[in-house]
Amino acid sequence: MTTALQHSLEVSDGSATLYLAGTIAGADAFRLRGVCRDIPQRVNTLRLDLHAVTKLDDVAMDTIRALVRYWRETRGGGFRLSFASEHLVATCTDIGASATERMIDRIGERKAALTGMFL
Repeated sequence: MTTALQHSLEVSDGSATLYLAGTIAGADAFRLRGVCRDIPQRVNTLRLDLHAVTKLDDVAMDTIRALVRYWRETRGGGFRLSFASEHLVATCTDIGASATERMIDRIGERKAALTGMFL
């Protein structure tokens, strides 16, 4: 079982996908901002794929919120978040700063998801 956070990055012309695996800790926010800082400036859309994350608790959601805020503040671009639980696959798309943050808050509290597909 994977416990420490691992990542890989895929970059194309205008977007990048950051794949995360393992357990997300609060201290990972700084490291993930560093990864985003190294993405070429031409990229303005970030997709964060959490399908391989083993635990999505409050600390993990705080780290994700911090990363979303950092990306929005430094790139002013779009953001997509994809994650899965035992029964649900969901994608959250940035449709505006406050709307995205509210949606991620609700996902963190397990009250809602934008697009879902039951497995």
